[in-house]
Amino acid sequence: MNNFDRRQLRYFIAVAEDLHFGRAAQRLHISQPPLSQQIAALEADLGVKLFMRTKRKVEITPAGTQFLKDARAILNEMKQAGGRARAAAEGITGTLRLGLNYTAPLSPILSGIMHRYAKLYPDVRLELHENTSAKQLDGLYNRTLDVCFIWPTRDDTSPEIAVAPISRDQLHLAMSRDHPLARKHNLSVKDLNGFPIFLTQRQTRTNFYDALLGACRKAGFAPDIRTNIVQMPFILNVAVTGQGIAFLPQFLARIRPQGVIFAPCRFLPPAVCVMPLSLAWRMRDTSPLVKNFVTAVRDISARTERK
Repeated sequence: MNNFDRRQLRYFIAVAEDLHFGRAAQRLHISQPPLSQQIAALEADLGVKLFMRTKRKVEITPAGTQFLKDARAILNEMKQAGGRARAAAEGITGTLRLGLNYTAPLSPILSGIMHRYAKLYPDVRLELHENTSAKQLDGLYNRTLDVCFIWPTRDDTSPEIAVAPISRDQLHLAMSRDHPLARKHNLSVKDLNGFPIFLTQRQTRTNFYDALLGACRKAGFAPDIRTNIVQMPFILNVAVTGQGIAFLPQFLARIRPQGVIFAPCRFLPPAVCVMPLSLAWRMRDTSPLVKNFVTAVRDISARTERK
């Protein structure tokens, strides 16, 4: 059984390089007898002679030559292993399982976040998972995801999950250029009467939805709400066809298909027309990877808001 340790390897390498026990001892800042004892113990443990000693010189044996290569490799690997362990403890290496809502990659702030994070932590591997916001949150609960970007609703509140907004995207009314409402400059709630309104199921669980229903009822009608389409890009394509209108984050105007216009939603309070892309993570997660990612995202979001 080989029971040699790091110290013995260092001692052996010093003797092998100097081929002189006295000089090797000086270099190691120890006396010669303990050095000789450690080399003898190493040879006994290995069951081979590493050096041939005479009164005049020290020669390394073939077994010693081979062991010198291995000893250097072992010490180098031990050094690298320690470095990798420290890097993992600091959250600068490893794999972060990141969930993305289907629409999140279209947000301009997200591209900035991903670019900046890659520069800060180039050795962290991002394992990306795309799904609905609800599925992303399920991934946090069952620990198949570490962090995720979602469109939150009041139903997402949980003492186990932290949710922090990273953008303040205003909802705008999207419609075909040929839609009758496209010609109106100052839309009111009454103008929505009679037109199908496409919303995601998550939008129906927000304060915006309550405000929209309340405003429509106050105006004397019940809105024709359609929620059979789940994702915003698909709803945007429905708007192109003129089948209905939709309330979508303004940033989607950057990718709007030809023939779609976005109009401000001035007939509802601005505070309820906000659809913030948000970062979610487990409150009690002690992973340094998660801590570093959350800190980086919040810093980037704060700088973006100050601009």
